[in-house]
Amino acid sequence: MPGPADTDIEVGHLATWQLSTARPCFGVEQLRDNDLSTFWQSNGSLPHSITLQFPVRTHITRIALYLDIGQDESYTPELLTIHAGDSLLSLQKIATQEFTNPKGWQTVSTLDPARRRPVELFVLQIQVHSNHQHGKDCHIRQVKVYSPTRNKGQDLMSYTSLAFGMASTLR
Repeated sequence: MPGPADTDIEVGHLATWQLSTARPCFGVEQLRDNDLSTFWQSNGSLPHSITLQFPVRTHITRIALYLDIGQDESYTPELLTIHAGDSLLSLQKIATQEFTNPKGWQTVSTLDPARRRPVELFVLQIQVHSNHQHGKDCHIRQVKVYSPTRNKGQDLMSYTSLAFGMASTLR
């Protein structure tokens, strides 16, 4: 597991996940099963995408992906972009990441560079634009999405769980 910051919590389970394509038995379930021996495998032309839709506006600090060039070779992503927005129609690129021989957890920051604050979104999309050795399909073994937890000492209305806290905003 990636080493989360003390104030971050994994919130991927709160989203609805959609893949651009997937081979049978290599889909969202494998991407989220906490087993590094399983993976999502795309099936088609680049770019490939993973789209998460959250039921409420969500703050995201970073995304962690488990990649393994030793096992996946030309299926390993080399260049990806992260997009965020209020809907699929309003997505804007917030980060670009290039990987050179990745093995293990790779972290992509989604902090707003101008304000150094987490990006706020309803929709998050990871797009794979190229793979190592010009591979066509990709393997991503795990994806984790992190959000800051509230500092209860400073909140006037502290919530006992992330689910209640996320329901505190209107869409």
